[in-house]
Amino acid sequence: MRSLNAALPKLLLSISLLLILPSNASTIIPPQSSLGGAKAASVPFTFRNATIEDVDDITTVFLDAFLPDPVWKYIRQFADEVHPLYTWTCHRDRLLAQFRNRGPELDWKVITVQEPAGERAVSVAFWDFSGTETVIDAGDSSSYLSSLLSVHGSDSGSGTSSFSSSPFNCSAHLDLNMTRVRHFTSVMQEAREKYIDPIGRQVFLDLLATHPDWDGNGFASHHLRWGKGQLGRGGGDGGAGEALPLTLVATPAGYPLYVSQGFEGLRNATVGRLDGEGVLWQEVMKYEEESDGADEL
Repeated sequence: MRSLNAALPKLLLSISLLLILPSNASTIIPPQSSLGGAKAASVPFTFRNATIEDVDDITTVFLDAFLPDPVWKYIRQFADEVHPLYTWTCHRDRLLAQFRNRGPELDWKVITVQEPAGERAVSVAFWDFSGTETVIDAGDSSSYLSSLLSVHGSDSGSGTSSFSSSPFNCSAHLDLNMTRVRHFTSVMQEAREKYIDPIGRQVFLDLLATHPDWDGNGFASHHLRWGKGQLGRGGGDGGAGEALPLTLVATPAGYPLYVSQGFEGLRNATVGRLDGEGVLWQEVMKYEEESDGADEL
């Protein structure tokens, strides 16, 4: 495996020839009945492609959704010792750079709602279609897991983009325990190479998050239904093709949702905590149209 310093920055970028939906695609959806047993949305919402104006909202969704996660607390050991806006600002800068530099194979979707102050993105999914054209090269660090690692601050890149006007020294990663970051990252990267890459052609769900204030409206299920609908785009020409598997790495909080949506657990990626306080785990999962949802646990 290549060194983390060389491999991790490339997790943010991977270029592919896949054509995706036009950037202005959006769907306004009123309160609706449940589809496929999923919980119905109880408020009107818009499902559309993310824009650069959404990055602030996306940052807030990420931080508030993942704050209770054990990995977040473990890696961001010093978050309480820095300025209250340090983590938000530095993470926003990472996302901004990632958004501006992403290739056409990376499709960011948001669900927005109307609030008194205007439209707000409250749920987000990052889809990676770079694995639909050819079999993944296990020796190449693509964007797979990039958002998972980025959300936990584990991308360990510079932390400051050329678009940043941040007053903070984000490159110092002052809220992170970088020894823990590197250890966690190495285990997750190994899990990708062992259990995701060998699957071959696939669609990968890089990240799915809904703001806690908007949980319970079926937004995650809506993202997943859209993603399942793309599995026939295997030819990369926007037409029908062979149905590809949909893969992801689930947190413990997200795991029950994915099981209910027909995903099967392939492998539990366990990270022993360096502080001796037990283990952290993420579940490598796969959905196929005929999957029965069986799991190893």
